[in-house]
Amino acid sequence: MPEKYEPKSEAIHEWFELTYASYLVLPRSILQSLPDNLQRNLVACLNEIDSICLEHGIATPSYKVIAIDENNKFMKDPYRDYERGRRDVLKENKNGIR
Repeated sequence: MPEKYEPKSEAIHEWFELTYASYLVLPRSILQSLPDNLQRNLVACLNEIDSICLEHGIATPSYKVIAIDENNKFMKDPYRDYERGRRDVLKENKNGIR
């Protein structure tokens, strides 16, 4: 009988709270609008995750993301156009744009 896995940390579980979500989706346009230090920290973490997955032979498939509203109805994704990093979503939202 396989040994039961006991997580070393509950941080991610706690971040997801009581949702049934299995994935974290982050729009590129929002990420590219973040301050440079946050972008660099996130990229460092993502690179570290990639390295750990590679060490353990973990490959991930590609995914297709479809936006839905709070009623589970398909909606136009307001973040789909990242404009090659020239879009500042944080500024747009502050000014009521889009």
